[in-house]
Amino acid sequence: MIMGIHEEENDRKPKWFNSPIKIHKGLLSDIHKHIPTFERHGFGLSQPGNEHTTRLNERLDTIVRQPFGEDKTFIPVGVVSKDYALVSHTSVLDVAIQAIEAVNIAPADVKAELKITEYGERMALSLYLPDKYQYDPGDGHPMALRLECINSVDGSTRFRALMGWFRFVCSNGLIIGVTRTDMRRRHVGDFKLQDVGKVLASGLTESVKEKKRFEKWGKTSVTLDQLAPWAENALLKHWGFKAATRAYHIARIGSDVKINGQFKDNTPTTIAVHVTEKVPGAPEKARNLYDVSQILAWLAKERRDLQEQTEWREQIPELMAALN
Repeated sequence: MIMGIHEEENDRKPKWFNSPIKIHKGLLSDIHKHIPTFERHGFGLSQPGNEHTTRLNERLDTIVRQPFGEDKTFIPVGVVSKDYALVSHTSVLDVAIQAIEAVNIAPADVKAELKITEYGERMALSLYLPDKYQYDPGDGHPMALRLECINSVDGSTRFRALMGWFRFVCSNGLIIGVTRTDMRRRHVGDFKLQDVGKVLASGLTESVKEKKRFEKWGKTSVTLDQLAPWAENALLKHWGFKAATRAYHIARIGSDVKINGQFKDNTPTTIAVHVTEKVPGAPEKARNLYDVSQILAWLAKERRDLQEQTEWREQIPELMAALN
């Protein structure tokens, strides 16, 4: 599991809507200190030549990050409508802790990961449940069950709470039954942050079914003859030429690749490539559907933008269905 609170710097410098991201990991109790607070102000402008006269926009407000850590300044992070419901990141964390306690899991037994943008306007919080909820496929690389909460204070993304899996050996992630264990809310009207508890409870139930699905995938063998047409059709259509090429070759040799050849008159399975790196946790050759699911999860995780990573993970069940 994750040890000690610390910051990670990703060599690929991941971003979220072009904002740099900081990553903090550690005990759930340590995460709170890395989350800034925000307040809303009127959206106005001092009039030219008269700094004491300010005209406010009657329909908009400014969201401002309060001084945080060594930065003693106030920083505006966004402009929102008057009916926008500001949901603080700290409130999301508090409700997530309440949800954990409601299913009789001690917060002290939960590890956490916080991904937060440079000025804190967007946050992705992952809570890793204790080891007894893991799925062990028998390859020495278990997957942890986790609750994910995504929030913004500037209206740039909807609040989301979802359940999923996380494979530590390669940082891959899968999402559990998106339609039944996912919560999406705009920051207006009947926003109910407490519904996070429903997502967690439903996810725990669904995880039992998911483990059986993984077991079935592990027993369902695949061959390159099956993977080639899948890569050249379903995967190419959804994720594009490069991703389809990478997936096919990871399944073939267990290593990632870059394209060398010309796209014209080639397919993802015929184009010239060169090997770049061994994919952590991948076998020398994909043997079954479970191996393929992890290849897709690896490709999703490799997307630079955090929002895009989540979108790709959501498409994995559909892509797997196309291979069955």
